[in-house]
Amino acid sequence: MTLKLFFGILSIIPALFAYYFYFRDMFAGKTKPHAFSWLTWTILAGIGFSAQISAHAGIGAWTTGLTSAASFTVFCLALYKGDTHPTRFDWILLMLALVSLALLTVVRNKELALCLTLAALITGFAMTARKAYKKPSEENGRAFLLNALKFLPAIPALSSFSFLTVAYPLVAGLGNATIALTVYMRSSLSR
Repeated sequence: MTLKLFFGILSIIPALFAYYFYFRDMFAGKTKPHAFSWLTWTILAGIGFSAQISAHAGIGAWTTGLTSAASFTVFCLALYKGDTHPTRFDWILLMLALVSLALLTVVRNKELALCLTLAALITGFAMTARKAYKKPSEENGRAFLLNALKFLPAIPALSSFSFLTVAYPLVAGLGNATIALTVYMRSSLSR
């Protein structure tokens, strides 16, 4: 087994546990996913995965591909089991994310396109971070922490290292860590 394959597999393990905990708590009615965030992450992880594949990321892209598929599933379920009462702020962030995505259709520069993708990704995290701050009991800190950790081995699993291959997992890892930290801090303060 090559070292890259080892890191690729190692990145999938925390992701599988993260989504297990998230789905379990969602079906139990404890976790109420923010539908707009998960829609944004579905699209962006798909774009990030495509960018990584086109930049020859190799095994390191597995985590981003899994994230896209899992995010799509959570989004679909969020329409029934999630937070479906978006605020004006949520609508503004969703519009910003969609503007960033629309600009991707005209931008030919891959680095600029990835920057637009990352801007939209951050808006998705901002929506859930805001919700986690207000209602920490409706988010799963453990799942977000595991989703942050999955990107640590995903980066060394990459076949090539460039802004195009590293930026998405780095920003996604930091975004997940921010939400986990928000949930844990707000939960401990509300006790």
